[in-house]
Amino acid sequence: MEIKTRAYIYLFASLFIGSITPALMLLTQGTNAFEFFLIASLISIPISLALVVRNGKLELLKGMLRERKRLFYIILAGLLIFVTYEYGIALAEHYISASLATVLFRLNPLLMLIFLPLLLRERLSAKQAAALVVAFVGVLIGFTGGNVANIFAAANFPIVAFAVGLALLYALGNVIIKWQMLDNDIFLCISSFALTAFFGVLFVFSGAHFVQFGLAEIVVILWVAVTNVFSFYMYMYAFKTLKTTMVTNSFLLSPFLTFVWANLLFNEPIKVYYLAIAALVGVGILIQRTDTEGGSYIMKNSNGFANFTIFDVTGAFANQDGEIGGIIMSGGRVLATKLPMENAHYVDSISFDPRFANVYTGDEAFIGEQAEFVRDVLGANSDDVVVMKAGTDADNERFFDELGSMVSEERAAAVSEARRSTGMDGI
Repeated sequence: MEIKTRAYIYLFASLFIGSITPALMLLTQGTNAFEFFLIASLISIPISLALVVRNGKLELLKGMLRERKRLFYIILAGLLIFVTYEYGIALAEHYISASLATVLFRLNPLLMLIFLPLLLRERLSAKQAAALVVAFVGVLIGFTGGNVANIFAAANFPIVAFAVGLALLYALGNVIIKWQMLDNDIFLCISSFALTAFFGVLFVFSGAHFVQFGLAEIVVILWVAVTNVFSFYMYMYAFKTLKTTMVTNSFLLSPFLTFVWANLLFNEPIKVYYLAIAALVGVGILIQRTDTEGGSYIMKNSNGFANFTIFDVTGAFANQDGEIGGIIMSGGRVLATKLPMENAHYVDSISFDPRFANVYTGDEAFIGEQAEFVRDVLGANSDDVVVMKAGTDADNERFFDELGSMVSEERAAAVSEARRSTGMDGI
């Protein structure tokens, strides 16, 4: 299966599964939340550990435990994502409906914009901004119950602010995952242990005691334990592979799906403004789908020569072994751009420059299906040559800056020659 196809399947499967969870949390009302999530986290441990062993990553897991910096980011991202999404929403649902809690929580794609340029160095295009504005209007309608003019007088404003705060923390957790290119299996396994410790401490210090759960609570515990692993595994695969804003826009559909589940399971009515939200979110996604430049890489140390669009395509190679896989595991990234075919000779010449290693055009046999995926991300056609560079940020940027300077010099020479030939030189 192609990388792009798998990423889209995983994205919408995770969206579908995840939309059920907020509705199911209504079945846990009256239970001890710390005990509930402690047991769910305990069940997640053997499931996630089995995935690590099955995929031959046990040694990788042991090695990750010795990398304190990355281990810190794994634990931080795991707590930010799972605690806010599950415990946070469950708490909010004590005061507001599951539908409203989900609408507020799904502000996180918009709040993610705060972190994208800082941590991922991704550029936001005008179309992406327009798509997010349209989607935000839909969320705003849900927030105010259909009366946008009454936004600051909304009922339960403290719990509403709490839900928005959860969305902000969740957004940060997602950006950390993509920023650090954390391995899915390793992340989920370590997160399961971290969550068990987190809820275990809260359970002990709350002075609570273990109580027997009913059948409904047991079903939800099992659901949370399983989806903690598989749903988030699929989501993170899509998130690290596809454009960030494409993934986040798609998840703005989640509140509408939760509305449906809440109606089917608990007879919660679907109001007219719920449908307005879904329509606006759909428009936002369609706008974003026509974008070709959003999510491009922002050069940090450029001298101004890299005048072409560069994309971070590290996610396409995140699970690859060998040369590129080793670079990514050591903290490196893979950047890519496209050039007109007439500039292909520059790619050939710079590839042999001893200053730059790990330069690829996609013709290398070991790259395989990733090459076509990268061409799709770049919007390259048969008249374009794709060039990829793997390494540290500084090394990658030096390479593309050098390549950009070569292309710029040729263009400047061509312009100068054209001016001379037309007698315009010196005018």
